[in-house]
Amino acid sequence: MQNVQRHFATIRDGRFGSRQVHYFKAGRGPVVVMLHQSPKSARDMLPAMARWQGDFTLIAPDTPGYGLSDPIGTDLGMEDFGAAVIEFLDALGIERTGLYGFHTGAGMAMEVARQAPQRITGVVSNGYVVMADDERADFLEHYLPPFRPSWDGSHLTWAWARLREQTIFFPWYRRSLSARMDYDVPDPATLQSAVVELMRAGDFYRVAYRAAFEFRGGDVLTQIKVPALVTAAETDPLSADLVKIEAKSDAVTVDAGGSVTATLDKCRDFLLAHAAPDAPPTVATAAIPGRMWNEMVNVDGGQLRVQRNTDVDGRTLVVQHDAASSSDIVHPVSQSLVGRRPVLAVDLPGHGESDNTIGEQGVTVARYRAVLGQALDSLGLEQIDFYGMWGGGLVGLDMAVAEPRRVRRLVMSNVLYHTDAERAELKAHYTPVWEPDWYGGHLLMIWHMMRDQGLFWPWFKRGKAGIIWQEPYIDTEMVNRRVLEVFKAPVMWRLAYQSHFEYPTHDQLAQVKVPTLLCSPKWDPNYPHSQAAHEAMPHCEFMELEGGIEDWGSGFLKFLDK
Repeated sequence: MQNVQRHFATIRDGRFGSRQVHYFKAGRGPVVVMLHQSPKSARDMLPAMARWQGDFTLIAPDTPGYGLSDPIGTDLGMEDFGAAVIEFLDALGIERTGLYGFHTGAGMAMEVARQAPQRITGVVSNGYVVMADDERADFLEHYLPPFRPSWDGSHLTWAWARLREQTIFFPWYRRSLSARMDYDVPDPATLQSAVVELMRAGDFYRVAYRAAFEFRGGDVLTQIKVPALVTAAETDPLSADLVKIEAKSDAVTVDAGGSVTATLDKCRDFLLAHAAPDAPPTVATAAIPGRMWNEMVNVDGGQLRVQRNTDVDGRTLVVQHDAASSSDIVHPVSQSLVGRRPVLAVDLPGHGESDNTIGEQGVTVARYRAVLGQALDSLGLEQIDFYGMWGGGLVGLDMAVAEPRRVRRLVMSNVLYHTDAERAELKAHYTPVWEPDWYGGHLLMIWHMMRDQGLFWPWFKRGKAGIIWQEPYIDTEMVNRRVLEVFKAPVMWRLAYQSHFEYPTHDQLAQVKVPTLLCSPKWDPNYPHSQAAHEAMPHCEFMELEGGIEDWGSGFLKFLDK
């Protein structure tokens, strides 16, 4: 897809408080806002955006609580989601727009048109839910079981089976011939993508779904005053709902679609016939005081997601994650420093929510450092302090050696400082290659791999000699977050680890000229490695970190403020 850009819109002190909405933007001409289905994100709109970008300026936001958009609560109806979309239009300065919604987004789009007809030139609902009371009660009772991480990873196998089942039966829980669908079961990569989207939403996945099932779609159609099209592809199980529409306003057209592409063309033609004005210029992302807020930064080859806080003046502290991680994982450190230092956390290329701007060939710490430097230049940060966790510290070390005028002070925690033999062993065994299995077996492989990192060192040495004799660091929510990070970086997590294990930490520490602090909590298996690095490099200070990860910043901030 050409020229698609990602942005964050900031809404300050709105009906639902201060929040951010992540969205995709592409194309040119009349503006159309596109609303996605549950439990996915606006990524689900990308194929339609690719098809329509020559006709419209397309803006596809993540629904609140999905993708990267902040939630707005849990006890929500479709009227709340509609109001949230209108706030989003206000934040972008969009006075009038076309609207397109699919499944959950179809109801959301029609609700926006009901609430703010003066803002909508035309609305299309593709796959519109119209339920009788008994059907609604059945869906609300069975369709939305809780999705909560389990210590054994069984929630992942449930998610895989659940998402696979909904391509075989509709509704997915009614396993009978009458409920059987004439679909191909998606390939493992497609199912894996759906699992990632569900994990992003977590148990919140039920909120917009529930709002869609509770939505009185038939009643709303009688209140619509703007040109509206209700349709569905012939293969869509919701196409059966079209015949349930008993009453509607004269503004509403009900017209069954054909194939998926033919239905998209029908939707496009309707929106062209009721075109909105051209889109206003993109609004810059604004800060939210008191918290880390998101922004997309342009670098060569794509965009990086960053989290920032600029409540106070001073030299910015970069908080850098390691391999198989993101700025979300180091968020407790970043957030603990809000109001004490300007803070910046960057998702490295191919990690978290950043584009892979460096590819999969020749991945090195130096290349990560170079892209990070581009992001700092884009943000106008000539001098920084740097904190890096595990392999993230190596990115800071490389920058401190290569650009000593940029990095004024360096903190590395949980230092990767190993012998040649240890590095060879880690390179050989620490990062197994994995691909999605049709039956979902890879899910438990990754779950236990990430959980065992808190039980054994290295994780693949699961004998007596590998036991970590500390309180186990296996919090279920933490493991779930780390597993999600591996899933979001299915190839790059491995290549990043490999680049860390290949990095000449000893030689680079010997060259660093800026004040450097090496530190680690005592429970971390890299504690003795951090100590060994300090003993070999007496010009570097050493600190034992205390408390949880959210407490570490208070410890090393004393060093940074010297």
